[in-house]
Amino acid sequence: MVKVKDDGLFPASRDKVWELIQAHQTDAQTIHPRIKSAKQLTENTREMVWDMGGQSMKVVAKFIPSPPNQLTIDFLEGPMTGKMVNTYTEVQGGTKVVTECDMQSKFMDEKQLEGAVRQFLIDGFDDDVRYLTTKMKK
Repeated sequence: MVKVKDDGLFPASRDKVWELIQAHQTDAQTIHPRIKSAKQLTENTREMVWDMGGQSMKVVAKFIPSPPNQLTIDFLEGPMTGKMVNTYTEVQGGTKVVTECDMQSKFMDEKQLEGAVRQFLIDGFDDDVRYLTTKMKK
């Protein structure tokens, strides 16, 4: 089990960040170009195929929104499983997000897993900010 904590600042209000979170239900492949396909399994659970370093990886995740302060994602299947909790706080200049992850993997040792989780967070945040600032202009 690897624990990773990270934070970032979205250049938008918390309401706009929640619009972004909701847009993932219909526009996930545009927001995150590494998603090759996405399918809704249940109201809150999605199956996605991600391009991870040239390999296609199936990921099944359950999304548990608690607006306006928190989003929990349970990674149920894939190269990494576990929980990611995003907490959102409106601050001067935008919305601060603090992400706490508890992840495990059958395929990676702890050092590789920590690097993979950190890269996943960086890529996801960068994709979200790009979409927020280009497709969802303030």
